[in-house]
Amino acid sequence: MKYFKFLLFLFPLVSLSQKKFDNLREQLVKSKTLGYEYVYAYENNYAVFRTFKGKMGLIDTTGNVVIKPTYEYIYNKKELKNLYEVGNTVNKKFKRGYIDRKGNIRIPLEYDDIFHLDKNLLRVSKNNKTGVVDTLNKIILPLKFDFIMDHGAIIYAQSNNIVDIFDFSGKQITNYKAKDIDYFTDNKSIVTLQNNDTFIINNEGKSILEPIKNHRFEKVIDSDSYLILNNITNKKGVINSKGEYTIECKYDDIRTGESTYIAIDKHKYGLITNKDSVLKAFVYDAIYPVSHKEDNLFQNQFLARKADLEGIINPFLEKEIIPIEYKDVQTFSNYYVVTTLDNKNGVFSKNGDRIINEDYEFYNAAQNKIFATKHDKKYLLTLVDNSYSEIEIPVDEFAKKRLFSNGFSKSNFQIFKNGNKFGVISNKNEIVVACEYEAIENIYSTSEFVVKKNKKYGVVNARNQITLEIKYDSFQIIKEYIRFEIKNPKIKKAYAVNNTSDY
Repeated sequence: MKYFKFLLFLFPLVSLSQKKFDNLREQLVKSKTLGYEYVYAYENNYAVFRTFKGKMGLIDTTGNVVIKPTYEYIYNKKELKNLYEVGNTVNKKFKRGYIDRKGNIRIPLEYDDIFHLDKNLLRVSKNNKTGVVDTLNKIILPLKFDFIMDHGAIIYAQSNNIVDIFDFSGKQITNYKAKDIDYFTDNKSIVTLQNNDTFIINNEGKSILEPIKNHRFEKVIDSDSYLILNNITNKKGVINSKGEYTIECKYDDIRTGESTYIAIDKHKYGLITNKDSVLKAFVYDAIYPVSHKEDNLFQNQFLARKADLEGIINPFLEKEIIPIEYKDVQTFSNYYVVTTLDNKNGVFSKNGDRIINEDYEFYNAAQNKIFATKHDKKYLLTLVDNSYSEIEIPVDEFAKKRLFSNGFSKSNFQIFKNGNKFGVISNKNEIVVACEYEAIENIYSTSEFVVKKNKKYGVVNARNQITLEIKYDSFQIIKEYIRFEIKNPKIKKAYAVNNTSDY
């Protein structure tokens, strides 16, 4: 309990600290004397900055320069607390290496590519060959492989079309001259030989299930179940580690879950158990899990389609949770499902209880709030358990842009239009950006907006504060920042995307 209280106390400190860092980043970029084009997010109390000359350095939380801007590239990775990937052009070729916070070279700048694996290991590449070193530049795997990747506690290395696996100390685990080795699931993996025979190994590299003639292992389902294909009939089944079939090879496809499998037979979908008992007949044109998250509230629920209509079924219930009569069905938050019928939207609970009829057209939505229109009126809908309330919003139009497939996008804000001017309202039913702009675009789904006024662009936040002067001729959103430009005199300004909500 004491630990829990400590965490509760810590969260606001983390939030305040991050906001302080964001404010510092803004001040550094705005400074005319420092010449910073952009300051990246803080990691481990340090941040990378980029100058207008294209050079990068490192600063601490007070803004003091720790590493001077002498590199063309610096990457401050959270997992490496005193090690930074750097890059520079050497003899007209871009080379990468690692330095520590004092500027000491830890990995020489001689590699064409460097990639951080796990357990302080680095994949290094030079002259089209790849190897592995640790952060002390000790060789784990020599620079002789064509491709290297890690997964779990295993390194996969390929050379001359032969794949082998190694542990993180560089010890070789397999020597099968394999064409391919799958990633491990429950400490089991599929090995494919050069003649395309397949067999199962454990994480010590030992074979536990030998090749089966005219069959191919396709997937490790769990520690004792494997999806297998009959190469002659082209049908799939499931076999265990003893070589016993728990499901004969009779299905066109099997998509496995924990206890319920989606099976396909003669182009129709059904649901079966892992012992091949039919739970839902093969009458559907498609079946998909409602959610792939293990901790969600839609367990044992599947989106099912017949012809062009969708609904939700539970393999252990005879009645459909949501009738198969909708053009589109999609989850909204952890508790609700949005349905679409005749281009109108409605809402069900996760248990299939009707909450909102398909009378509305949904716009932006988040948590339990939805901006919607009905009969040319604009509303803010609030969902509470299995009921909802509506508040009419006295505006002319809701703006809709970059729609999701089901017609609504996720945001706490809604851009609206009155006359020929645009503003922004929040799902707290507050006007957060005054209705006085020629155009407004939400920066991703943050609480900041690019606005246009008198044919000029700037940034306004959800407190109706101008955070970037409205004086620029154009803008372009470039991942972590927005580049604003003035044509004459030619001026470029990088504005950092603020992913922390201050509303």
